[in-house]
Amino acid sequence: MRVAVVGAGVIGLSSAVCIQSEVPGAEVTIIAELTDVHTTSDGAAGFFHPGHISADNAADARQWLKDSAEHFWKLCYTEDAVDYGIFEMSGYAFSNTNWDVVEKMGHETVPDGELGVKNYRRLTDSELSKFSGGPWRCGAFKTTLITEPRIMMVQLNKQFLANNGSFLRQKLDSLADLVGQFDVVVNCSGLGARTLVGDKSVYPIRGQVARLNAPWLKHFYHVEHDIYMLPNRDAVVVGGCRQENNWSTELCDADREHFLKKNAELFPSIKRAPIVREWVGLRPGRPTVRLELEEMQFPGDKVLPVIHNYGHGGNGITLSWGCGRHVARIVQQLEQNK
Repeated sequence: MRVAVVGAGVIGLSSAVCIQSEVPGAEVTIIAELTDVHTTSDGAAGFFHPGHISADNAADARQWLKDSAEHFWKLCYTEDAVDYGIFEMSGYAFSNTNWDVVEKMGHETVPDGELGVKNYRRLTDSELSKFSGGPWRCGAFKTTLITEPRIMMVQLNKQFLANNGSFLRQKLDSLADLVGQFDVVVNCSGLGARTLVGDKSVYPIRGQVARLNAPWLKHFYHVEHDIYMLPNRDAVVVGGCRQENNWSTELCDADREHFLKKNAELFPSIKRAPIVREWVGLRPGRPTVRLELEEMQFPGDKVLPVIHNYGHGGNGITLSWGCGRHVARIVQQLEQNK
């Protein structure tokens, strides 16, 4: 079976590798104009964050999370973890509003480890009083994963090529261009789905972060309104913002000043940490994640099976492997029905 995966971010790469693993004999080609450091995935901190996820089927969303969590935790305890940029990280979440906010920030009270979260517990009033930036009404401690996409995507690329995958570097204007060349197409075009398949419900969610040289920070800190500090291997990712329908990819001084100030209120020592890199990216937002099979019709009574896999918003890293496995199961079913 000839399979084209459109898009080379973490969603596209994970889908491609999952198909190779679960559909033996599949010939998989990734088609993308932008790859590696030019994708939105490259700038993400890689925080495994099973917060609120909108999907047409809640059971599907939970399965995506479970599959991703199982895969990443298993990988975390292997010697290959260093190659994939995966490591265990504990930290804190705070809110001045209520407990519901803390839970929705990805600190759900689910069975330990089931959705990627371990050691979850609410902080006592006494513990909360010891943190700066408050007074805090609510807070929690948990252990989760960091999966650094800049490192992980390099390894996924290597894995894909080692499994005889191929890359086609080009801008795709229409899926009609792939009719007759491939048996199935997996659409992981993210924000590009607005034009590629005319899905106007997809919108940009602008994010901006700064990476600081602050090696003394050993825990993550996550506060409501998208304020966070997330240690990575070589820097601490400090953010951020979540600006819906903002198409700007330019650095904004006001945004930087805002999130650095808010984070410094919580952890004052970062005021002395130099900025080593900054990033702006447009996450692909959508009312719900779209993961479904569509038999697309083209002129000349031509039909092309297209599996859509986009609209993950800020949950791309967290959902990548689970959604990739779901895509692979659909491809498997199409192969069996041939």
